[in-house]
Amino acid sequence: MAVRTFGILAGALAAVLTAALPAAAEDIRPGCYQRVYSDQHLWDHPAQVVKSVRLRVGDWMTEVAREATIEVVPANQGHVRGQPWVGARLQQFLICGTETGAPYCQVECDGGRMEVTKQDGQGMVFRTRYMVVGNTSECGGVMDMAEVRGAYTSYRLYRVADSDCYGM
Repeated sequence: MAVRTFGILAGALAAVLTAALPAAAEDIRPGCYQRVYSDQHLWDHPAQVVKSVRLRVGDWMTEVAREATIEVVPANQGHVRGQPWVGARLQQFLICGTETGAPYCQVECDGGRMEVTKQDGQGMVFRTRYMVVGNTSECGGVMDMAEVRGAYTSYRLYRVADSDCYGM
């Protein structure tokens, strides 16, 4: 009985310790992801600055990083209300990888980043506290995707046909 109890306790302890270990970061899956927000959704979320978002995650550019492009159409609300580029297609090149132990896509020149918090066959969820979009002649971009800089904003994108990202 004592040996059996010890075996059960040892198994339970091993399960708890294994669960406490950090999971290995999963690579960001290539493909096309998209979300177009309804007028009702935007009405219900007045701080949201994005009307639509499209993300193309491409091929490996190094052994640890994939190239990606994000395209955002700003909504005329939140901190971007009234800006001249509202309604335009703002793109940004990203470098996506897991070398930091978590799946991130970064903008060059310290233009921020997004962290992929969930991905499956249906799509992905990412969050950002600061990530600019809209290529300019200088480093950075014209619009921060975070609703409030320094506070996380999450976006859920759905996996769509690769052809939906044609031209990105």
